[in-house]
Amino acid sequence: MSILSLFQWYDHTGLADWMHRSAWGFAVVEMFHLIALALFGGAVLMLNLRLLGIFLPGRPAGQIARDLAPLIFGTLVVLAITGVLMISEEAMKCYHNTAFRWKMLLFLPALLLSVGMHRRLATSPGSFASESTARFAAVLSLTLWFSVGVAGRAVGYL
Repeated sequence: MSILSLFQWYDHTGLADWMHRSAWGFAVVEMFHLIALALFGGAVLMLNLRLLGIFLPGRPAGQIARDLAPLIFGTLVVLAITGVLMISEEAMKCYHNTAFRWKMLLFLPALLLSVGMHRRLATSPGSFASESTARFAAVLSLTLWFSVGVAGRAVGYL
């Protein structure tokens, strides 16, 4: 099955049909998506700013990672569910949208880096080889997530 046929199938599911016919469905789903995005973004930002030495420099990064774990992973679940629901409303538009493709291409490395960093910090204190490595990872993470956000915002305009 090709990606195109997957999007074509998804565009004709009962869920897509309900999202097309619902007066408020997309707006409500998008509202939950944006709330989860704000919470997720804030948690990722706090952890990365801690690695940069800007936020709570006296507190261990591993402790912050453990404290933020439920928020980060809970909002990721909400983002995934609401994202899939939003795509159902306009699957073929998303398939042909360059910004959507960039968002998904950038999302995967951003997610893998963040989950890897979080797991490493939460399970072993002082897990980065050096402070400069931790700072590089934080800057890369922030850059990737910012790029995902810009591409996501551009989806509605391209």
